[in-house]
Amino acid sequence: MSADEVARVFAIEDKVERLKAATEGVAAAQQQINELTRIRRAVIRELHAEGWTFARIGAAAGLSRARIHQVSTQGPVPEGLFFGHGPLTILTPDVRSATRSIALVGAPDAAAPHRLVELLRELGFTANVQRFLPGRPLDLDRDGLIVLGGPELSPSLRYLVAADPRLRRTVARAGRVRRGIEDRAARRVYRPGGTEPYDIAYLARLPRPDGKGSVLVIDGLHPPASLGAIRLLATRLATLHERAATHPFSAVVGVRYDRSTGEPIEADLLTPIYRHDRV
Repeated sequence: MSADEVARVFAIEDKVERLKAATEGVAAAQQQINELTRIRRAVIRELHAEGWTFARIGAAAGLSRARIHQVSTQGPVPEGLFFGHGPLTILTPDVRSATRSIALVGAPDAAAPHRLVELLRELGFTANVQRFLPGRPLDLDRDGLIVLGGPELSPSLRYLVAADPRLRRTVARAGRVRRGIEDRAARRVYRPGGTEPYDIAYLARLPRPDGKGSVLVIDGLHPPASLGAIRLLATRLATLHERAATHPFSAVVGVRYDRSTGEPIEADLLTPIYRHDRV
């Protein structure tokens, strides 16, 4: 918050409004502190990996070696940069709007948005959930956007996912409809099912339609896989960030889950993390 903004809050006559404005300012300032701390830790880690000593990094930054070592281990983890920066918005279908005549194919587990919010807040982000009506176009040209759901839910998501140069959706109709994800380079199709409860999820960062940013997509082919993909983000985020950073990418996640609860037991990558700038 700038000095002018502080002065504006100080000048508010109504005490309750002044309290609200100050509280909002503190939250915004804390978010900025989290972002800058994360960036600082990431830069220190990168320089140290390149062979810089903490003493050399401290001298360059105007801090002591001890202080550099301290800040390199405190605050939000650097791999949180995988999600970008600033406030994050999770778009998820409004399941409550569905009727029996509308099959919400591609919808995530009902607990998925809240579980993702918890993870993001643990990483130091401000996150909120917005629900959309299935079948309608979506405004994807926004910063900090994460979509929970598949291309069946909106024409906007269908066009977004269709731009993936490595992975694409397939539908087999022999006897019954079976959705899958094809790895074009490996010429292999991944599908859910098998002898035990097993599902797959699509995880990708794709360019926004306006070309001015990206959208993170988490799409379980069935509800349990959406929870599994979030579990993978919670347990393998450092690996994901190391391999994808903030570049466009896509991958397939395999999820074993409990048949009675739908809770993931194990989640792992089935494909490499395909960086789209390396196709």
